[in-house]
Amino acid sequence: MFVRHKSPKITTGSNKRVMKKFVIRYGIIGGLTSVVLGLLNWFLIAKPLGFGVSQWVGYLSIIVSLMCVPLGIKYFRDKLNNGVVSMGQSFRIGMGITLVASVIIFIYSMLFFFIAGNDFDQWKEEGTTQSQMADMPEFATTFWFQGLIMFITVLLIGFIINLISSLLLKSNQPKATT
Repeated sequence: MFVRHKSPKITTGSNKRVMKKFVIRYGIIGGLTSVVLGLLNWFLIAKPLGFGVSQWVGYLSIIVSLMCVPLGIKYFRDKLNNGVVSMGQSFRIGMGITLVASVIIFIYSMLFFFIAGNDFDQWKEEGTTQSQMADMPEFATTFWFQGLIMFITVLLIGFIINLISSLLLKSNQPKATT
């Protein structure tokens, strides 16, 4: 499924170009993973098991999809940068991956809420009380606002995962060559 590429020799000038390319690749993988898990959640879990269970599965699917952050940092450190990555580098890489995944999830969420519209609203009403629905401003049910909420949610969860990953994966010692 995954093709193993030979690691290119990174020079200072090409470092940013290579970083951008693989950050986008890992971000797309994370975003598409979240889309697939979100669709599976809607069709297989949300309707039969209800709002609360679906919400927890949704958060878990975001976390699973953002596991591309530590994998991307590790790939950069081990394959592209001779076993070295600073805290700052790893944090920038992780936030780049998170940002790409967040944009994909934003677009997916807007499309989902636009297309699912009435079905989603009916399903959500079953999981919320009348007072909660009455207290909710009208714009909160629009597809763009729902997309924005998902973007921010993924960005915040990704920030936490990125911070932990950057702390654990930073390394100032190059790999020993044999």
